[in-house]
Amino acid sequence: MKLRQRCDHVNALYSSISAQGINPYFRPIAKTWGTEVEVDGKRLVMIGSNDYLGLSHDPRVMDASARAVYDWGTGPGGSRFLSGNMVLHHALEERLAAFVGKRHAVVHVTGFSTNMGALGVLITPADTVICDRENHASIFEGIKNTRARLVTFAHNDAAQARKRVEDAKAARPDGDVFLITEGVFSMSGELAVLDELAAIKTDHPDIVFYLDDAHGLGVFGRGGRGAADHFDITDKVDFIMGTFSKSLASIGGFIAGDDEDMLRFLRYQSRTQIFSAALPAANTVAVLTCLDILEREPERVDHLHAITLRMRQAYKDIGLRIGASASPIIPIIIGSDEKAFQFSRALFEAGVFALPAVYPAVPRGQALIRTAYMSTHQDRQLDFVLSVLDRLSREFGVRECDMAEDMDAVCPDGDAAEASGRSRLSYL
Repeated sequence: MKLRQRCDHVNALYSSISAQGINPYFRPIAKTWGTEVEVDGKRLVMIGSNDYLGLSHDPRVMDASARAVYDWGTGPGGSRFLSGNMVLHHALEERLAAFVGKRHAVVHVTGFSTNMGALGVLITPADTVICDRENHASIFEGIKNTRARLVTFAHNDAAQARKRVEDAKAARPDGDVFLITEGVFSMSGELAVLDELAAIKTDHPDIVFYLDDAHGLGVFGRGGRGAADHFDITDKVDFIMGTFSKSLASIGGFIAGDDEDMLRFLRYQSRTQIFSAALPAANTVAVLTCLDILEREPERVDHLHAITLRMRQAYKDIGLRIGASASPIIPIIIGSDEKAFQFSRALFEAGVFALPAVYPAVPRGQALIRTAYMSTHQDRQLDFVLSVLDRLSREFGVRECDMAEDMDAVCPDGDAAEASGRSRLSYL
């Protein structure tokens, strides 16, 4: 398909949803208070942010970041490889490595570029990559550029992953085998079965175990040290990747590991680092300050889990289909793309900000509303969101009992719904 045809296809979709008034994307936010935002003069409760700990509006983080601008300026003036490297970057790398339980780390300017750069350096065409099929797009893009053999396994199916690893080792003994997963999956909110995957590494210590923990850092583990710490398998993971744009209230990413030679190799060879401007001082200091707060106030993570536990149960009581979410990310499974767009618009009109995820972010026919909660959400905001969701779920017919084929399903009208966990879509 030629460029013009591809553009026409996307623009036709854009025109269709815009004409119906249901285009939710690239909506400009005029002001934000973290848990609430202003859009088109309307104030809404935000339940679509990855700022899980609410630190982007913590006065300590904002003040430290502002001071860094006066100390270091607004931009780095170059890549880290040339003129943009700062002592702040090295201090942050030391702190991050220690925080996630590794010896060394390399900071990049975005999370996407971290995966692109790291995987592009570590993997060669002779290698085989065994990848959870629900992994983030940045992982697949990074692998694609290496021309390695890519083999996926069914989501969170450790037995199939083991079989894929063993087959790859037998078929291509001269190359490395990489096993790659996320710690927390960004659409379903599920935790990876890291304990089971770590057992594969135990039995096959020569494979390379790579963990993208973008949504696990600051959320799971002791004081937010991540999904590997949560499962106590940090020593089994060769590389831990994380981002700053979620719990650490900034932008950027890092890759951490124990092998100093490999991390130096990555530092000098990662093209997304060498050819990108360095992380600005204000962003770097913001992350350092967030780490200070996390180490002093680990109860923030506990409070986050208390909120998400409450909301997860409330979703089930309403009868919403939420898959197997175990994190602050709680999807509301809708089904059709059009209904997801309409539901998102209705949420907006009612005062709630949450956006739909449709194909290709999710499989066809499995569109959802991606909701995510923060440790700074207040009870009044949560009560309001639940009242809106209860009303709209009935209006749109998206409760478990509304969509279940089982005629015995019972709609919840006050009692907890037994049916809410029965219908589980394939990709969740």
